[in-house]
Amino acid sequence: MNIALVDDDQEELFRLSELIERQASCVGMTIKRIDRYHSGEAFLADFTAECYDLILLDIFMDRKSGIDVARKIRETDGTVCLVFASSSNEFASESYEVSAHDYLLKPFTEKRVANMLKKLNPEEYELGRAVILPDGQRIVLRNIICTEYYNHTVTIYNKQGGAVKTRISQTELQGILLRYPYFCCCFKGMIVNFYEVSRKSEDVFFMNGGKTVPISRRRGKEVRDAYTKFRFERLRKEMLK
Repeated sequence: MNIALVDDDQEELFRLSELIERQASCVGMTIKRIDRYHSGEAFLADFTAECYDLILLDIFMDRKSGIDVARKIRETDGTVCLVFASSSNEFASESYEVSAHDYLLKPFTEKRVANMLKKLNPEEYELGRAVILPDGQRIVLRNIICTEYYNHTVTIYNKQGGAVKTRISQTELQGILLRYPYFCCCFKGMIVNFYEVSRKSEDVFFMNGGKTVPISRRRGKEVRDAYTKFRFERLRKEMLK
């Protein structure tokens, strides 16, 4: 999970970051990165849609408040989880306006942060996570079985809705999908979703739905190690439930 924290109080910012890192593993959540911003302006200067899974905003900040920042976020990203942080709940009604997921009261404590993370339900969120392709198509990531590139066109094989085609370079597609650890480019022009691997031989992935995807000889060890790590992490999460 990619997280952004926005608070103009540096001490609060680092305390919240530490609490989230400590509590994430307790609720079965894997943190990929946490970015910290000292103002809403600095955050918005870097922000692009779909780059974060969770954005936690302090409400009372100089110049742009957390509510102001959330409104700008919702202009381009309607799915990211938004959580507001404040010493009071007087802005609860505004949080509904921008479809905020939760309201985290200060002072931050282990219990409050843990409860906030539990409410996020990362598994349910992951199942519905989607990206927008350059041609405007919306693709649910966990719906993808594998992708295949040929002649400037990518075919995306899905569990539901059949295959879709889009004109995009393989490099662009990799930039979109390989940010997520369950996708892997295992052969030139082909990307697999590890969740959809039914079984594996030394040099082939057998995918749900009947597709077979070769494993590159050159990158064989790297690909197999990535799949082993994915399976280990998945088993660890299941044991934590």
